[in-house]
Amino acid sequence: MENKLLINNANTVFEKKDDKYFGYKSRFGDIVIGGAYSYRFVVHYAKTNQDVVIIPGDVNTITTPVCTTLEERLWKPEKSAQARRDEIVEQAKADVEELITDNTLDRAVYSVTNRTKRTVVVLIKGEYSGKVYAKGIAKAAPSDCFNVHIGTAIALRRALGLVVPDEYLNAPQPTEVRVGDVVRGKYEESYYRYEGRLFGDSYEEQIKEIEGGKFRYMSGDYDFIDSADLTVIDDSHEEVG
Repeated sequence: MENKLLINNANTVFEKKDDKYFGYKSRFGDIVIGGAYSYRFVVHYAKTNQDVVIIPGDVNTITTPVCTTLEERLWKPEKSAQARRDEIVEQAKADVEELITDNTLDRAVYSVTNRTKRTVVVLIKGEYSGKVYAKGIAKAAPSDCFNVHIGTAIALRRALGLVVPDEYLNAPQPTEVRVGDVVRGKYEESYYRYEGRLFGDSYEEQIKEIEGGKFRYMSGDYDFIDSADLTVIDDSHEEVG
């Protein structure tokens, strides 16, 4: 009865099925009834509208404004983009560990990372036969920061035929530069022009330490924190060759 009252009083209602949210009702007329929406859209919509209810696949269970424990953490407006990304990375690590542990078949999971192509490939192979039963691929978009843990979770779920959570596909980009990050920086023009030749205007380095007002790199070079224009391109925090 209480749930029915919540639905009746809500301005907008979505019903969650797998990784999609379907328009259930809207007093504003701005949601297509029966139309499919992503988690990202629903969160943005719920942040800008009042009395939004989600039915997570069961009319007897209602959560507002979002549906799962992770999503509830991501929802909180006090969470920064970096904090949300950190949580998603930890969720991806736990997800991979759980999925591999639950694998009771006579099969092994292999993961191959290609940082140059910003790709993770997961193979499900026969432990003794070596036969490939399934393959999943995750590739970071050119504008996205690569993270091997998120990529592995996506590729593993695809190999297993499981739904990929929307938060993996739409994780916020990092907003902080940290030790272990791989960053891209820009040269000043005087540094990359020599005898009239153009050598390229950017470089990639891994952060070794941050101290004394400087980002110090594995190569031994450094940038001043106050003037550096860096973009984090890999925050996996694993050894990068």
